[in-house]
Amino acid sequence: MTNDTKYFVIEERVYSYPNQHSKYYIMKDKAYSLSEATKMLIAYEQLNDSDTTKYHLQLVDLLMSDNTHEPLVLTDEVQQWVRQWPSIS
Repeated sequence: MTNDTKYFVIEERVYSYPNQHSKYYIMKDKAYSLSEATKMLIAYEQLNDSDTTKYHLQLVDLLMSDNTHEPLVLTDEVQQWVRQWPSIS
């Protein structure tokens, strides 16, 4: 792993009504280094008094936000399909 890897701290809330499902939230909307994220994860777990809330670390793929990539070019088939639909104004 390189030193520039970042992690999100993810909160998972498990709901049982109307059926079993989970919702996920990124804590503080910020990516952290592994050591910082681990410290936060431990703190959240220590403060957590709910049986239905869990915390996880998720690796952030920084390539997804890299602006050096070329934009996606539509194929002729897609461009023709788009032209058939009137624009919504």
